[in-house]
Amino acid sequence: MPEHPNVENIRKRYDAFNNGDLAAVGDLLADDVVWHVPGRSPIAGDYRGREATLTYLGRRAELTGGSYQAELHIAVGDNEHVITVDHTSAARADRAYGENEIVVFRFRDRRIVEVWQAPMNPYAHDAFFS
Repeated sequence: MPEHPNVENIRKRYDAFNNGDLAAVGDLLADDVVWHVPGRSPIAGDYRGREATLTYLGRRAELTGGSYQAELHIAVGDNEHVITVDHTSAARADRAYGENEIVVFRFRDRRIVEVWQAPMNPYAHDAFFS
């Protein structure tokens, strides 16, 4: 059975992100997207709007010297949501990071309008980005 178009788009955007193509990622974001990053690290918070979200994604890449990658394992979804399980990894100075996470994407009219990241070890995520 073919995948839902929202799932196909998420798969393409994971590939684009991993290849540093933030413009392609931005194409799927609604103007009023809200991206929620949990925790207490300097990158934690709610990013409101396409530009703020792309700035956040760019900052994450910048902090890791472009090493941040998200290997997609599972993606399921429908007209309103896509839920992914991925393994993120990165290096920063003398530290390495590797973590599974769940990400929930909410869609409206085939565009992402809200995202919730949920790293499986939020303490490791905070420590790495602090």
